[in-house]
Amino acid sequence: MARIVIADAGPLIALAGIDRLEIFRSLFGRATLPEAIARECTAKAGSDTERIAVALADGWLVRRAPGPEMPEIPLTPSLGPGESEAIVSAMAEPKQRLLIMDDRLARRYALRRGLSVIGTVRLLDLAEARGLVESAAQCIEAMSANGYRISPELLAVVREGSEGER
Repeated sequence: MARIVIADAGPLIALAGIDRLEIFRSLFGRATLPEAIARECTAKAGSDTERIAVALADGWLVRRAPGPEMPEIPLTPSLGPGESEAIVSAMAEPKQRLLIMDDRLARRYALRRGLSVIGTVRLLDLAEARGLVESAAQCIEAMSANGYRISPELLAVVREGSEGER
């Protein structure tokens, strides 16, 4: 069974904001957005919202309505509805799901439940390694300039941890 990628709003909005949303499509083919995340990604007018709407219309970003397995949302007071829906969706088949999320508390919650999680910085590192972007560092700088809270120093940490994977 193919791995299902479940994206949180932060990485989608940040990448759409620098016109790099296609990285998801190039790396994974398609990504799933729980309904709460789709609503969050399309709530405000802007070029990032337009890019996400186009990806949804093209069908490689796919909305997923909450299923019957969805417990009371949010899972904890520290998680939003989108993060909660993403985690619950991944918990349905943890070995077949990959979460893309940056929120530290949500990542910790997911990792404690044995879920596979990567963040935007790792995503950009993979994209650079595959020639999809010229520079992951430049993308991180652009996202930061757009107001996305992301540490440029995190790229060095990610690369140190992934040297054995390359």
